[in-house]
Amino acid sequence: MSANYPLERDVFISYAHLDNEALTEADKGWVSVFDSALKKRLAQLLGRKPDVWRDENRLQGNDYFSDEIIAQFPKLKVLISIISPRYLESEWCRKELLGFYQAAQAKGGVRVGNKSRIFKVIKTPVPREQFPEEVQGLLGYEFFEKEADGHFREFRLDKESPTYYQFIERFEDVAQDLSQLIRKLDTAALTSVPTEITAVAANPPEKTVYLAVTTSDLSGDRDNIRRDLSERGYTVLPDQELPLDSRLRETVSGYLKRCKLAIHLVGGKYGLVPEDEERSLLEIQCQLSSDATLNRLIWMPPDPGNGDERQQRFLTDLQESAAREGSELLRSKLEDFKTVIVDTLEKLAAPAPSVVAGDSSTPRIYLMFDQSDRETVTAIDDYLYNKGFEVLLPVFEGNESDIREIHKENLRICDAVLIYYNQASEPWINFKMNDLRKAPGYGRSEPFLASAVYIAGEQNRFKERFRTREASLIKQFKQFTTQDLDEFISQIRRKKGGAA
Repeated sequence: MSANYPLERDVFISYAHLDNEALTEADKGWVSVFDSALKKRLAQLLGRKPDVWRDENRLQGNDYFSDEIIAQFPKLKVLISIISPRYLESEWCRKELLGFYQAAQAKGGVRVGNKSRIFKVIKTPVPREQFPEEVQGLLGYEFFEKEADGHFREFRLDKESPTYYQFIERFEDVAQDLSQLIRKLDTAALTSVPTEITAVAANPPEKTVYLAVTTSDLSGDRDNIRRDLSERGYTVLPDQELPLDSRLRETVSGYLKRCKLAIHLVGGKYGLVPEDEERSLLEIQCQLSSDATLNRLIWMPPDPGNGDERQQRFLTDLQESAAREGSELLRSKLEDFKTVIVDTLEKLAAPAPSVVAGDSSTPRIYLMFDQSDRETVTAIDDYLYNKGFEVLLPVFEGNESDIREIHKENLRICDAVLIYYNQASEPWINFKMNDLRKAPGYGRSEPFLASAVYIAGEQNRFKERFRTREASLIKQFKQFTTQDLDEFISQIRRKKGGAA
């Protein structure tokens, strides 16, 4: 940032004066209340008196004073736009927004890391496509709730108002995000970083979380989680509004690639369906996180309510896919779910245990099979053990989450994998093949010495037609013979250096 124009002013509130008119003589204007509360809360968070200001003279038509405000923008850290229908119609509001945007662009950019220096506070709902270009993609702080009949209620800082506590929660989001950004800008100034505001280094994947956009009935719960994660130093994505057009899937997939954990909140509403899509935004995000083979946490409130047929179908599909993949699906209190999130993130960030594939002189083979094949696989299990291998087996009893963790650990530490397929269902083998592809995501750092699929039992068209290039294929529809595994064992021994 230029030495001639240090960012010495903290916050300017840009608003339409019509939005600050009191509805009764006893009321104070909405913007005045917001302004007063923000000064007090920022002082508490920053430990100093903040410089928060706004134009209180425009009702007198003081164009000169407004030009003086715009002249201050090169020294300004953050602009708050109080969005409303009147704001979009106001020439002066648009002039202020554009003036700050241009000044910020000239002073290193509008964004600092993943934060924008323009805060979009939406007092009254307006169509998304009507937002000014400068704030079009920014996440907004909505100070209202929509009802089923299309009506809405604005949040008010009035203890007699039914939306008082909702105002407090949303206001706290603004205050904390604002204080964090001001601190970053203050730090940049103290370290004398030349000419431009340097970008903040991106958090690593284990400190970056995809918190899926959810439906209106759970938006408050999502804000609660986002606030908690941000306070703990995590980057929460998406950090901009998702495009509801052909760019949606690519945008979400790009965010997911930066994360190790995706969190989905699912309630009784199906939610909006983006253009050119047949599924809701909620369902599309769930599908893409599943395709990305991420660790996933899915939460439903204890009583999500009865959704329409689309939502009922989605919930059924989601529960089935979560069970197949080992994703955790919880119905609990929100605070309990937040504890699960923190525990999961700590596990993802923890260094992997020292035991890795190849450490032991005795090669480990993970023998994967379905519970229905528990008896028929015994001969292969005994043979491999007698040949000097350590045979890791799946677990079928106990807590579902623990069973899945053991499965992941076996994939992480084994030297080779043998998938035995006999009586299991047809989708089962595809799920197991998918688990092989996911192994690097479980912490595995080296390729398998060998991987094979052993197809046995009653012959049918699916088994006859099954094929893959990702593993060796052994088909034995009669009785197991030791020769069936000769090539599999030889491959392990060659790559292991003659062990076993």
